[in-house]
Amino acid sequence: MKIRKIIFERILPILLMLILIVRIFSYNNSIYAYEGLDSSPYSKGITLITLLAIWFQFTATLTLGCRPFFNIKSLRFITRFIVPITYVINLLYINSCSVLLTGTIDFNAFKTLLLIECLLGFVIWGYYFIIDLKEKVTIKSILVMIGIWLLLMIPTMPTYFLKFAFGLANPIISVIDISFAHRIFLYLGVIVPMVMYFLLRDKEEVIRRFALVFVSCGVLIGFMVGYDFASLKEPWSWPIHLCNTALFIIPLCLIFKLKKLFYFTYFINVLGALFAMLMPNYSSSTNLFDPGLIRFWYNHWVAFFMPLLIVALKIFKRPKIKEFYYSMVGFFAYFVIALVCNVLFTAMGHDVDFFFINSDFIADKLGKWAEHLFEFNVSLDVMGYQLVFRPIYQILFFIVYVILGFAEWFIYAEFFRIADSHYDLHVRLVVSKQQKLEYLKNLSTEQKEEMMNNNGEIKLELKHFSKKYGTNKHYSVKDASFEVFGGEIFGFLGPNGAGKSTIIKSVVGIQPLSEGAIEICGYDVTKEPTKAKFNVGYVPDHYALYEKLTGREYINYIADIFNVTEEERNERLERYIKIFQLEHAIDSKIATYSHGMKQKITIMSALVHNPKVWILDEPLTGLDPNSIFQVKECMRIHASEGNIVFFSSHLIDIVEKLCQRIAIIRKGQILCVKTLEEIEATGKTLEEFYMQTIEQFDEEVVEERS
Repeated sequence: MKIRKIIFERILPILLMLILIVRIFSYNNSIYAYEGLDSSPYSKGITLITLLAIWFQFTATLTLGCRPFFNIKSLRFITRFIVPITYVINLLYINSCSVLLTGTIDFNAFKTLLLIECLLGFVIWGYYFIIDLKEKVTIKSILVMIGIWLLLMIPTMPTYFLKFAFGLANPIISVIDISFAHRIFLYLGVIVPMVMYFLLRDKEEVIRRFALVFVSCGVLIGFMVGYDFASLKEPWSWPIHLCNTALFIIPLCLIFKLKKLFYFTYFINVLGALFAMLMPNYSSSTNLFDPGLIRFWYNHWVAFFMPLLIVALKIFKRPKIKEFYYSMVGFFAYFVIALVCNVLFTAMGHDVDFFFINSDFIADKLGKWAEHLFEFNVSLDVMGYQLVFRPIYQILFFIVYVILGFAEWFIYAEFFRIADSHYDLHVRLVVSKQQKLEYLKNLSTEQKEEMMNNNGEIKLELKHFSKKYGTNKHYSVKDASFEVFGGEIFGFLGPNGAGKSTIIKSVVGIQPLSEGAIEICGYDVTKEPTKAKFNVGYVPDHYALYEKLTGREYINYIADIFNVTEEERNERLERYIKIFQLEHAIDSKIATYSHGMKQKITIMSALVHNPKVWILDEPLTGLDPNSIFQVKECMRIHASEGNIVFFSSHLIDIVEKLCQRIAIIRKGQILCVKTLEEIEATGKTLEEFYMQTIEQFDEEVVEERS
């Protein structure tokens, strides 16, 4: 049993991939000579089916080769249903495939290898067909399978397919300058990896690794199609260009987990690919469907974004500075090899320019000073060959590239800082939703209705609440008791360190209670924390926002946590945008906001789920008069709807004009709870009453101690 598994799940799939590689080198690419379906010796229908058969074969063989190493449901279905159809089509159209690819219908190496590849593919397919036979097939699984298959075909598309299938586009499109077409190619180099990242980041590692392996191997296959056995004998035509090396390095690193080699491509190839995309070395009149153009962009896209994607998806860890140093050592070795090959092959009469250090391609773009450096050369006569070096230009080239690579380190650091912030937000949201769903799942129907549509009394009640931190002998708050009712704006007064924030943080569930109880709308914050929190909106004294998000994105994030419907959140959001006059800034990043604008976003996020108890800890500190007025209006509106507004403040004159009742706390003790009418009846202002109450308490404390 073990031997059979090794044969079918290791030896034969690897052999299948080797046959595919050898087959790619077995034809002379006469297919590149065709320009449109009309130029084919066959009818348009047969030609198109043949082109698709060639394309499908690449995808199917690569998929079948990956199947033993990646046990993924969609991959199993593709292997089971699509792969055999692909091989049947190739066998039926083997003659037309041979004519288009080799120019002859005779039985040749290509036909032999294609036949062996199909037969071996059927053997492997049969083995897995039996294994996967019991797996249930549904309409959903079929649709997913088709969708995944179409995605897998993208990286394996032959570079000649568009030209052959649609002909040369007319008119000629210029893509060498920063034109519209060039910009589209650059945008795709950013958009595609971002889409891949968001699609894959939450998937299992096996799925992430498979996707990266398949894309890198698929593009490599398309690249190798441009070579044949004859080119192997000509080292001057080998893919020694820096970006070409990435196409071989990346699959090797992913398949064999070669970490040290990976960091070479991470620092060196990415930078080279970026420069190549910004300064492409092809004619300005290159046609849009030209195989060379498609090959150029496929290759450089992969060299540019694949190393970044591999790290972002956590296949390899983010490098430390020592990995950067290792990559520079590797770059030095590559640079020397490329330099020697350039000089030697040029002396032999071949036109080569590996890494653009053998021509003035780069120097021409930098100006006359670089051209002058390039013109300075040193010649050596070695065994009859005239070896020409350009030492100053080439040494400076190397040094500048190393400096740019070092600068790249800091760009990566900022990129991942932003990515971490966004991913942390994403994880928090996912975890929050999972916890909420798990909690709701365990509730009865009656409990769910009660929590989501609580029509009971709106009340905040502290019952002999006390709080003591750690092993501290003294209480921060001692035996605090009071009630706040719906429709009230309740002011909480006291000097710094009196215990206001301690009570507020205990009410909202940030810290546990030591003694007593706190109830919100009848829910005990210790025994029923989720139910209690569903009824609370909290504005802390020191807000902490995700500043890489826009104001709208952050508020929507909070709305998601509280399960606010799309209609409700949009209605409330537009309402508060108008109140706070944030129309111009709501879709800008929070990092660009002023202190007052950030405070307003905090308030809006606390109100988006329309809490029955709105708690604010020093909400008016640092705000301008206009912003203070806006916040006060929100308080009045929220309380007028029957809700509680509970806020602490040092601005006694605002509390006096705004509140119906107040509580005064000093050294952890509630000194009094009074209505404003009761205070007015004493003939004193709130400020005078507050100062008198505090002074009397301090005098009593002094008398007790004496």
